[in-house]
Parts: sequence; structure tokens; C-alpha cells
Amino acid sequence: MAALELSPHDLVVEVGPGLGALTGFLAEQARRVVALEVDPALAAYLREELFPQESRVEIICQDVLRFDFRQLAKEAGIPLVVVGNLPYQITSPLLFKLSEEKAAVSRALLMMQQEVGARLLGSPSSKDYGVLSVLLQYHFAMTRLFSLGPANFFPPPQVTSVVMRLSPQPPDPAARDEAFLAQVVKLAFATRRKTLRNTLAVRAQALGLAAPEVLTALQALDIDPGRRGETLSVAQFVTLSNELLARREKGGG
Repeated sequence: MAALELSPHDLVVEVGPGLGALTGFLAEQARRVVALEVDPALAAYLREELFPQESRVEIICQDVLRFDFRQLAKEAGIPLVVVGNLPYQITSPLLFKLSEEKAAVSRALLMMQQEVGARLLGSPSSKDYGVLSVLLQYHFAMTRLFSLGPANFFPPPQVTSVVMRLSPQPPDPAARDEAFLAQVVKLAFATRRKTLRNTLAVRAQALGLAAPEVLTALQALDIDPGRRGETLSVAQFVTLSNELLARREKGGG
């Protein structure tokens, strides 16, 4: 856990503390640990049996997808360190949530299935590149730290896990409207094998534009409408979303 680079000033949010093995370690290194456990019985056990006297550990029985990272960071006056072994079904939703609330996060160290880690680091035109790749790479600098095979767990799962470090970064270029950027990216990947002409242009109304405006925007940026969305870099998606937004605003004005 040296990759966390914890200090006595850090406030850690642990996602899914389990039986508290990591929780105790974090409490020794950080100022405070807020552990989020969705199972009421396990949360009570952690609170009453494992950490009844540990003032630096707070057990909260709550779904992490409903947790307000911004509010906790505001109350603490510092951004948070997020740590957790993520269940597959919440991995993507939580990553998108952290993207939306990244101002409240200093860094995150997250264990996830290897296939999700590959998607986070996916490059244009690769099979792993998609919505998750574009939007997470826009918000974070990400590093794959190490992998853990099934033998490292009991009972052993049927998948390999990977530990990823995410650090918020200033986007370059920056989107004028990040929600609009996300909308453009999701439309471009909605039907992966189709071209931009048949995704963005055909569904231009969803962006508040007419199809010819989308085609003109692509041509203005020297992006062939016959390309697939999976071939565009993160920077190209940002530039395209800014161009489309400017045309929508001009039309509305």
C-alpha cells in the first residue's frame, strides 16, 4: 500500500472494508478513515466488534454510489483519498461518479477486474477503447500498479484483478461543458461499428443540432465523417464537443 503515500493529514474513504484488515492499516497511517459498508450486519460488526475504541475509524452503512464525496471533503477541508476493492457491478458507475466529483478527490487506489483496468487504459482503435476509456482519461492520470491472480483470494474468484492508481489532472484541452462532452462520447460509441455520420449526425437532434451542422463541424475539424468513434483520441472528442456546442449556441442565439 506504499503507492497510497498516506500521511497523518489524509482523510481516507474506504469502499467495502470487508472484515477490516485494510481498515486497520489505513487508520495507522492516516488522520481518519471513513469506511463505507452497504451490508448492515457487517457494518455493525465492524463498528461494535472490530473498531469500538478506534476514534480514527468511522463506519458508515451506505451504498457508495449514494455517498457525497464533495460534502465530506468540504467538511474536512481537504480532498479525499479513495481506496477499495470494487465489485464488478459497481465499478463503472463508481468511476463515473468519481469523475463527476474529482474536485473532492486527491487520488484513488482501486482494485478491479483486469478487463476493466484494460478499458481504462485503452487507446484509440483498440478493442478496449470506449466510453469509459475516453471519459476517465479526460479526468485522471491513471497507472496500472500490479495484478493479483485468483490464488491471492479466498475463495478464489474466476478472474484476475488489477490495482489502478487514479490521480485527477487538469484536462488539456478542456471541455467547455463536461456533461455535453459525455453526451457526445456516448452517442459516438452507441453503435460501435457505425461511423460518425451514422451515430452523431443521424442522432444530431439529441445534441440540439441538425445533421448538416454535425457534418460541417466534423469537416471543419478535418475529421472524416466516415470514421468510427473508436478512432478518435480523447483530445479530438473534446475539440469536437466544443465545436458542436459552439454551433448549438450560435443556432440558439
